[in-house]
Amino acid sequence: MKWETIQTVKGFAPCKRYGHTATLWNNCIIVFGGCNEYQEYCNDVHVFDIEKLIWFQPELNGSVPARYLHSASVYDDKLFIYGGFAKNSDRTYVLDELSVLDLKSFTWSKFHGVPPRYNHSATLVGHKMYIYAGKDEHGNTISDLFVVNLNTPPYTPHLVLNGSTNSQMVLLKSQHFCEAVCGKLLVFGRYLTHASTTLISTSNSNSSSNISSHSSMNTNPESMYGLWMLDLDTLTWERQDCNANFKVGGWNYFTIISESNDQAMDQQVTLNNLFFLGNTDPFRPQGYDHFRDALVVNGETLGLYDIPPPSISSEFSCLLNNPELSDFVIVPSNGQELHVHQVILITRWPHFRNIYKSGMVESRQRRMEIPEPYEVVLAFLKYLYNDQLDDNESCDIICQVLVLANMYLLYRLKKICCQRLYHHHLTIETCGLIFEKAIAAEEAGLKSLTLDFMFRNLGFILKANVLLQMSPMIRMEFLEAVPEDAVLEVHHRSTRNPTCSTSTEFAASKSTAYITTTYDTTNHHHHLHQLHHPQQQQQQQQQGVIVVGASGNNDLIPVTLNTNNSNLNASSAATVGV
Repeated sequence: MKWETIQTVKGFAPCKRYGHTATLWNNCIIVFGGCNEYQEYCNDVHVFDIEKLIWFQPELNGSVPARYLHSASVYDDKLFIYGGFAKNSDRTYVLDELSVLDLKSFTWSKFHGVPPRYNHSATLVGHKMYIYAGKDEHGNTISDLFVVNLNTPPYTPHLVLNGSTNSQMVLLKSQHFCEAVCGKLLVFGRYLTHASTTLISTSNSNSSSNISSHSSMNTNPESMYGLWMLDLDTLTWERQDCNANFKVGGWNYFTIISESNDQAMDQQVTLNNLFFLGNTDPFRPQGYDHFRDALVVNGETLGLYDIPPPSISSEFSCLLNNPELSDFVIVPSNGQELHVHQVILITRWPHFRNIYKSGMVESRQRRMEIPEPYEVVLAFLKYLYNDQLDDNESCDIICQVLVLANMYLLYRLKKICCQRLYHHHLTIETCGLIFEKAIAAEEAGLKSLTLDFMFRNLGFILKANVLLQMSPMIRMEFLEAVPEDAVLEVHHRSTRNPTCSTSTEFAASKSTAYITTTYDTTNHHHHLHQLHHPQQQQQQQQQGVIVVGASGNNDLIPVTLNTNNSNLNASSAATVGV
């Protein structure tokens, strides 16, 4: 193990600085902010390509305040910059904003209202960013923990743990390191001893003059290095028994190094080592930048076992349609054979188990015909083998698998199909097919969601001839959901096109309309979609409420609904936006 300086680097490197961040993104390192040798705060962005060994500075859209001692994390091709210490012409201050740099367009966006922090840590666990400790706007060292969901703006931090000065986890300084491994947070830093925390706690309970007096008397409180582990499931801290490694010297850097186990041939196993840098030479000063010695601690000695996710489903998938190891044949409608295994089908498919136990001709001949297309039967069998549908299955295939799942009483597969169809495949082009298969599979929830989508986008549904493409029985089912006396008022409006999404807004160059429906939460399992009857607008009845958009700025005007149609649910409310 030795240090090596990269000499042959192209491009212009950033100037000397400290308090900046260097964050890995794909095969690049992104350097942001910091304080340069002239004590000037920076807000420039530099990117180093690790493979090409070249620096470049991207052209940015927008700007954010210069800062240092902030944190930086990369998630979903975005650089999240939290907090930091900044200054203007009048004063220095702590930033209470989360700045986000889109790394595809290099465009800045800012989100305010986050707790002001600097010299803190930001650690990613999946799609969540944990903000731990640091200093607040008053310069106080704190030990609280916030979490930010990075999937949904405006990225509001939520308090997870409130730091306490009475706990054993009081940092001597805000300087610390935090890493995530095996669903846990590991925090390394220099902590006050129990005696020092007692003194501070007692001092804080007295007057402000006593606090100042105590601070002047106790400028060097006792402290020691410590490694703490936070279980993110139970939110409990536990101190790790490895302090003997840090009794000599100064340790000023900590991270996790993960490596694969080459001996694990059957599956990928990751070994996590805790890596510390510091200086154990007693004759050298213990500065922050003295990385003379390295200490490696096997994470498994701390109980950190990185267990790979179950691989049995992918392994079973390799068995499907393998003639060498199979003992049964499934024949779709086109006659192309699929080689399967009786033991898997008996275990996973109740219908097949009944056939096997009854001694039917299929079980004796070890051959079974299913009158469905090859692609549908293959998708169905893949579910039996690996308990999931392929991500790239088409809407048509999933619709037919839904009907098969209903026929064979595979309820989990039914719900998987419904969820996939609603969230990923419900469009103007597919809504008719999904509506039909929801009826065939007796899925009332999917049928209701599809009806709601069709009513919301009725203009496009009519223009695309979706109703004409339905079978007479399915078309009648749709029409029965529409009140007989319903009338659709049409006014000019131009918004977004929903052709490829489930959005309730759409665009049109001519007069169009959309219908949305809201429901009483006390009776949301039973509802009918209601359209507006113009002759009943002015009557003040309590059966329901219709909201009609009637102005150029899309204002909504509420009017009451009165109808004698017995098919309408009194707890429903329809909205006609035009």
